[in-house]
Amino acid sequence: MNIGFYKKYYGLLLSTLDLIVLYLSLLLVIIFRFYGNLDQIIINDHLIAFTPLILLTIFIYFINNLYDYGFKLKNIDFIAFLGRIQLFLILTGVLYFYIMPIGITPKTNLLLFWIISSLFIYINHFWLQKRNILEKINILLIPTTDLSLQIQNIINNNDAFGLKIITYPDTVDIEHIKDFAIQNKVKTIVIQSNKISTQKLYPLLFKNINFQTFEAFYETIFQKISIETIDYNWLLKTINPNKYLPVYFIKRLSDIFFSSMFLIVTLPLWPIIILLIKTTSSGPIFYLSKRQGKHGKTITLYKFRTMESNARFNGPAWTMPNDKRITLIGRILRKLYIDEWPQFVNILKGDLSFVGPRPEEIELANTFKQNINFYDIRHLFTPGLTGWAQINQKNTHSIDEAKEKLKYDLYYIKNYSIWLDFYIIVKTLKIPFI
Repeated sequence: MNIGFYKKYYGLLLSTLDLIVLYLSLLLVIIFRFYGNLDQIIINDHLIAFTPLILLTIFIYFINNLYDYGFKLKNIDFIAFLGRIQLFLILTGVLYFYIMPIGITPKTNLLLFWIISSLFIYINHFWLQKRNILEKINILLIPTTDLSLQIQNIINNNDAFGLKIITYPDTVDIEHIKDFAIQNKVKTIVIQSNKISTQKLYPLLFKNINFQTFEAFYETIFQKISIETIDYNWLLKTINPNKYLPVYFIKRLSDIFFSSMFLIVTLPLWPIIILLIKTTSSGPIFYLSKRQGKHGKTITLYKFRTMESNARFNGPAWTMPNDKRITLIGRILRKLYIDEWPQFVNILKGDLSFVGPRPEEIELANTFKQNINFYDIRHLFTPGLTGWAQINQKNTHSIDEAKEKLKYDLYYIKNYSIWLDFYIIVKTLKIPFI
C-alpha cells in the first residue's frame, strides 16, 4: 500500500466504519427496547426517522476534522471533544424529533442511541487507531537533517498517519543505504537533496521501492508546502497564475450571488447587533482595517467592532489569546463569527472572495515580508473570508505561526480548484462552541 492510497482512503474508511457503528447502535437499541415485540414496521419507522440524524452526525464529524488524515488527540482530550459534539447532536436530535412530523418521539431510544453510539465511536476512532489495524508503511528520509528529524518525531508519535519514518545517518555511502532500505522493508525513499547520487539508487526500483522528492512527500502528508526546501526555481515551475483564469469568472459570479443573499437574509439582525455594541462600549460600530489585498493593493476591511475603541494603542497588532481588549459582547460576536458579517460587503465589492489567503494588516504584512521567504506569493490571489490556512491552523500570533500559515496558503495557490473552495467552505462550518 503506498502513501497516497492510504491517505486518500483513510477518511473514507473511518467514516464508513462510523456509519456502520451508528446503524449497529440503532439496531441494538431497537432490539433492547422492543425485544419480544419486534416487527418490520418498528424497524422501518426507526430507520426512516434516525437516518437524517445519522447522516448529520457523519457530516458534523467531517467538518470537525474527525476524518482528517493525521488527526489525533490525547485520550482525555478526545473524550472531551467527542463529548461536546455528542451533546450538540443530542440537543439537535431532541429538536428534530419534536419539530418534525415523523410519527415517533423516541425519548428513551434517542438517549440510549447516543450513549451506545458514543462508546462505539470512541472505540472506532481511538482504540482501533492505537491497535494499528493497517500495517504501517516504512519511509526512509535521506539525508538526515534537522527538518527530517522533526518530521520523524511528528509522524512516529502519531499512529493516525499509518507511517514509520526511518532516517539514515550516513548519506555518502549509497551502497549501505540500499542494503539498509531492503533490511528495514522500506516502501518509499524520500530524497531531500540533489547532492545524492540517485543513479546508484536506481536498482531499488526493481525491489518495489518507490521514490519521492521531499517537497512532494511533505505536501502529500501535511497538505502544505515546505518553504524551507523550495526555491524560486520551484515556484516558477509550479505556480502559474494564468491557469486560474477560466474558473475565476465562475468564482466571482458565485461571490456576488451568495454575498448578496447573505446580506439580504442577515440585514434584519444588524440593528440588534449595532445596539448591543453601542450600549456596552464606547466607540464606532464598525472597525475599519487596512489590509494588503491582491497584487499588494491596499483594501479596507469592514468588521463589527469587538474591542475597546483605543485597542490599537494598548496592545499588539495581532490579537492574543484571552486578549483583555476584547469586550464582553465582542467575545460573543467573535465566537459566533458575527463580527465578520460586514465583510460580505467586501466580497460584493470584489476586495475579498469567499475563499482565499486571509489578508493581513499592512504593518503585519510588511513585517512578514521582511522575515519570511516568498511571502508575496500569497498576493497572487484575491484574499478570502476563509481559506485553507484558516481551517488547518489557529489565528496567527507570531512570525513563526505566520510562516506556517504561508505554507498552507502556498498549498491552496498550487492546488486551487472550485472543488477545493467548496471543501474549505464546508469545513469552515464548524459548530462554534465545539
